[in-house]
Amino acid sequence: MRRPTDDGVEFLIVTAWESIEAIKQFAGETAEVAVVPPAVQAMMVSYDKEVVHYEVAATYQPEL
Repeated sequence: MRRPTDDGVEFLIVTAWESIEAIKQFAGETAEVAVVPPAVQAMMVSYDKEVVHYEVAATYQPEL
C-alpha cells in the first residue's frame, strides 16, 4: 500500500508467512528486526527498523 506524505510517498508492506518459524529462517532469531537490503535502504528517506507480526484471525470468502 502507499500514500503521499510531506516527505514523499510512504509504503506499507504486508507479507504472509506459513509460520513464525519460517520468518525466523528468513530474518533470524530476532524476527522483529526489519530485513531491508542495502540497495533498498539507499532508495528510501527512512524506514521502520522493527516489524510487527500478526496472526490471521479469520478470512472471508463470499458465496458465489
